Parts: sequence; structure tokens; C-alpha cells
Amino acid sequence: MKNYNLSELKTKLSELNQMIVLFGAGDIGELSNYSLKKIGLKVNYFVDNDKDKHGTERFGIKVLSFEELIKLKKDTNIFISNNYYSSISEELKSHGFTNFYDCVELLNNTDFNDQKFQSLPTPKIGRRIEYYKHMCLKDEYNSSKALHIKNLDVQITERCSLKCSNCSNLMQFYEKPVNEDLDLLFKSLDRFIECIDEIDEFRVLGGDPFMNKDMYKVVNKLVSYEKAKRVIVYTNGKIIPKGPNLECLKSKKVMLDMTDYGVVSNNAEAIIKVCEENNISHSRSITTVWQDCGEILPFQKRNEEEKKKKFIDCCNSDTLSLLKGKLYRCPFSANAENLKAIPLNTDDQVDLSDTEISKEDLKMKIKNVVYDKDYITACNFCNGRDYTVKKIKAAVQTKKPLPYVRV
Repeated sequence: MKNYNLSELKTKLSELNQMIVLFGAGDIGELSNYSLKKIGLKVNYFVDNDKDKHGTERFGIKVLSFEELIKLKKDTNIFISNNYYSSISEELKSHGFTNFYDCVELLNNTDFNDQKFQSLPTPKIGRRIEYYKHMCLKDEYNSSKALHIKNLDVQITERCSLKCSNCSNLMQFYEKPVNEDLDLLFKSLDRFIECIDEIDEFRVLGGDPFMNKDMYKVVNKLVSYEKAKRVIVYTNGKIIPKGPNLECLKSKKVMLDMTDYGVVSNNAEAIIKVCEENNISHSRSITTVWQDCGEILPFQKRNEEEKKKKFIDCCNSDTLSLLKGKLYRCPFSANAENLKAIPLNTDDQVDLSDTEISKEDLKMKIKNVVYDKDYITACNFCNGRDYTVKKIKAAVQTKKPLPYVRV
């Protein structure tokens, strides 16, 4: 990352009255715009790779395309306000731009408690900033020997309380969904924790994790790890937590993250009430559209550059997943392989249950999967998750599992 002193930078930008651009018109862009405004600096433009945003306005600020950006003066001050600092900074350099910065110091020095934001409920702001900071530091983590993990999806069941036809985690294809083997899961988690230095978030999900009556055992296990900062439990507003599965949510390290799909999330209000009555940290996101990425495509025969682009542009390619004792680079890869819908490639996974692998070798394997991949086998079977992928109605239900081709 490009180091800078925020106070000195503010003085420089104020005196020179140079143009300021935020590269990224999403939630970090929204937070960064607020941060700049708080210190008296005006953003002239947003830039975003999402074609649907080009020519629109965010908070009264026009959103430019990259093609429009490169026509601006090369001393334009660009704050990279999305998760792709490394690749975008290289691209900016290649076009002659010299003044570009991350938003870490900016965000760290802003109190967001006095403002409601369009994109994020308050409990998610801190998590979103931590995620962004991790992505900015990705190259530094990669060059060091430290294994600092952003997050890990811990899939504890294939069962779901909904039957969504386009679930990006591929739950719609499971004919006989089962819960995870907890003995295997716990042994795998212990080995994983032994090898890493820190993890920002464990994310407990399925399916719907509340479909597993032993969910609390997993949450309590994850909370016990000192290397873990937070445990996030994901749900779809269908099942009201009770008993041990409610009690485990009361830990200060735990937050319940609910996606509300409207009519099908028929217990959303009741879940919020339970959380408030029990002082459980929680957030609620109302979602009406998804990206169309819940399909297992036939083999796409993409070339090296196409696979690399599909991988680097994917918003899920940095979401590690643990399933059946194996560590995967993304949830699509984990579930597609579990369903035997894509070819097995042992280079794309780490078998944490293999006790024959030494701790040092296991650390190297984890590092390879986390930092050293240009693409994975699943990229030839996935529609991708970037701004070019079309939007579809969220949570459309199906009555029975969908067919797919096994390899």
C-alpha cells in the first residue's frame, strides 16, 4: 500500500485544490466519501467498473467509467475504495497516474456512529472496514510468513429452510442434504487454527445453520479460539433460534447476520425481536436481487487469461470455505466438488483431516490456496460473480432439487 500521513495529505489537497476521485462506488466508497467530507475535502467523481453505474450519481457525485478516468489529469488524487487495491493500483500506474491511495487511514480516523448509511446497517460497518483493510494488506501478507486470514465459511449443513433455485452455494442441487460430521469438523478446525496467526471472521452457514440442532456446539467451539476475532452466524429469517442455538448467540464475539428475502423470510421480525430481547448483536439486510451465479455450467474451455480475469474479478474468490474437512478457495468450488459436479483437483484444496501432513507442510498448503492462486478449476464451470453478471430475483423457490451433470 502507499503510505501517507492523513493530516499532511489533507493539507496538501486543500492547498493545491486538486481533483479527488473515489475508485469504487459501493459501500466503502460511501463511507470514504463521508470521511473525506468530515475533514473538509470534496470528492469530484466516483469511478466504478459496474457499467450500470456509469453516468449515474451517488450522493450528487457523478460516476465515471475507467475510460473516462484515464482522460483526467495524471496528478488526479485517487482513493481506491473497493477490495481490489493491488490490481487497480497497478492499472493506474500503467496509465501514468501518480497520486493514488488506499482509504485505510481515512476510515480509521472517522467516527461513523453519527450517520446512517444507505448501504450498510450499523453493525456491519466495522466488519466491512476490516474486510477492506485486509484486502489492502493482501500483498503484504503474501510477502510475509504470517497467515492472517480474512474469513472462513464454516459450512455446518447442506440442509436449508428455503429451497432457492439460484442459491450461489448450490444448495438447490442437494438431493439428500446432511449435516456436517462434527468430529471431522472440529479436528479440521483445530489443525487450521494451529497453522494460522489470526482470523478476522468465522462465518457459520449452510444451507441454514439453524437446520442443524447442534449448531451451538460449532459456535461455542469457534468462540473458544483466541486467534478468532468474530463469529458470524448467517440466516435467512425463517427459523427463530431457541434453546442452546439461541444461548450461543449471546457471546460478545458472535453476531447474527440475517438476510431478509421478504415473504419467504416470514420470521424475520420475530428473530429481530428475540435478538433485541436477549441483547444479541445482529444485522438485517433486505435483499430483492441476486447475481445469476447459482448455476453449474458445462466446461467452458476458458483460456489462461479468461480464467485469471474470471477469478480476479470475482467478489467471492477470497472467501475461503471449509467443507468435509477440506479447505477451498470459494464456496462454489467447495460445493461443486462435494456434489461431484466438477473434476477433483487436489491443488485447489487442503485436506485438513490428513494427519500425515506435517504442520509446516500444512501451513505451506494453506498459504498456497490463500495467496498463490491465479484461478481454480471451478472457474471453468462458474458464471462468475462480478459486475458483468446479470441480476435476477432473489430467493425464487423450487419444489424439488434441481438436476445437474456429475463428472
